[in-house]
Amino acid sequence: MENYDVIIGLEIHIQTNTNSKMFCPCSADYFEKSPNTQTCPVCLGLPGALPVPNKKAIEKCILFGLATNSKITDNIRFDRKHYFYPDLPKGYQISQHDNPICYDGYLTVEDEEGNETKVEIERIHQEEDVAKSLHIDNYTLIDYNKSGLALIEIVSKPLIRDAYVAKEYASKIRQIVRYLNISNADMEKGQMRCEPNISLQKKGTWKYDNGKIVPEKGYKLNPKVEIKNIGSISAVEKSIQYEIQRMKDEIENQGELVQQTRGWNSEKNTTEYQRSKETADDYRYFPEPDIPVIELNQEDIEKIKEQLVELPDTKVDRYVNEYKLSKYDAKVITASKNNALFFEKLLSKIDDAKVAANWLTGPIFSYLNKEDIGIDELNIDLDDLATLIKKVENKDILKNKAEELLNKSLDEKIPLKELLEESSGMISDSQELESFAKQVIEENPNAVEDYKNGKTNAISFLIGQLMKLTKGSANPEIAKKLLEELIKKE
Repeated sequence: MENYDVIIGLEIHIQTNTNSKMFCPCSADYFEKSPNTQTCPVCLGLPGALPVPNKKAIEKCILFGLATNSKITDNIRFDRKHYFYPDLPKGYQISQHDNPICYDGYLTVEDEEGNETKVEIERIHQEEDVAKSLHIDNYTLIDYNKSGLALIEIVSKPLIRDAYVAKEYASKIRQIVRYLNISNADMEKGQMRCEPNISLQKKGTWKYDNGKIVPEKGYKLNPKVEIKNIGSISAVEKSIQYEIQRMKDEIENQGELVQQTRGWNSEKNTTEYQRSKETADDYRYFPEPDIPVIELNQEDIEKIKEQLVELPDTKVDRYVNEYKLSKYDAKVITASKNNALFFEKLLSKIDDAKVAANWLTGPIFSYLNKEDIGIDELNIDLDDLATLIKKVENKDILKNKAEELLNKSLDEKIPLKELLEESSGMISDSQELESFAKQVIEENPNAVEDYKNGKTNAISFLIGQLMKLTKGSANPEIAKKLLEELIKKE
């Protein structure tokens, strides 16, 4: 199958976190609300109800376009996209067809080898969400609370060549919308949906022309497949990999590829047939007559541009160049806006980027992972944490002892400052440690004899025993020197 090209385009839907829906004043806070309680004549599609565009949603769409290097239209037009399904009460969806708000953008991601690759964005447009269908046995229930929510749809150009890059691109989209507070992009709650379009084309039979994959003269293209129901970023990669292999098997077995929509079954890690795929013509787009053209000028765009924040890629470059962090550490810290904010606040108090990064990616992240919480849920005073870290750096307390105090503070909700005041600090006085050292030598004659016979690693065991006696407070360097001196005197 080396003579085939993999062609991937990705459609990503993002629910914007506005207070109200896209075209009506109903609350957008629908999650886990009683069915059909967040509705009105507009989002139910009742006759005579007129849509009113949500200004904040449009601004968020433009903001995302600016963050992805996109061009912004000077006039916003809405269209009706027709199809008939129970989750679409009007029989059409208000969307945008040939005049998206944002177009011709791009994002840069890394491939599996760490090389930068550009993913081009064809369009970013605004539309409304559909209702939620619940299929039970041989009937379907509809909850219209979600109907009419504000959506941003991001459509990449069909120029992605492998599943890994598609996954990284989707991850970067989620990261940016979270940084800009456009959406929480929680895929488990349906706030972000990814729908890959995949085709396999024989090399030399196709070309990319004016936004489309078109056949070279005399050739017929293989149809594409769209995958739905993807519930995680990792499943974007898995579903594409599976579908590529499925289509390769079809071709090798001389089966005919059919344009279709398939769903991702996360339990089986397979795609499953859902329905034949519609074309754009099937939707019978035409201009939305109830919404006038919205004109944008440069002043409007500049005002929205003021909401841009430092984005992840820029932060990574700054952390590497200004703070001399490794690229790996910089990417780990900036993966979340809240993590990056925590790091920068901590750095302002201890003034050592590498030390701050090590504490964040080490003990702090370890605790967050254990408790399965975000850093914004961490109950700790940054001044106290900075004091703890400085004590470790000044060798007033051992790092493992400091980590023990940190975890105790977090687990038992005791202010770290109180624990630090109670802690006696590191014991560096030889006279104070001598009695402990003598006890260790007396209680561990075999280890002492091993050390005398040239097994130098036995000293590590003895130091460990001394640390236990002093509850981790002994200065290990002083302890080692003291033990060696006492053993020599025997």
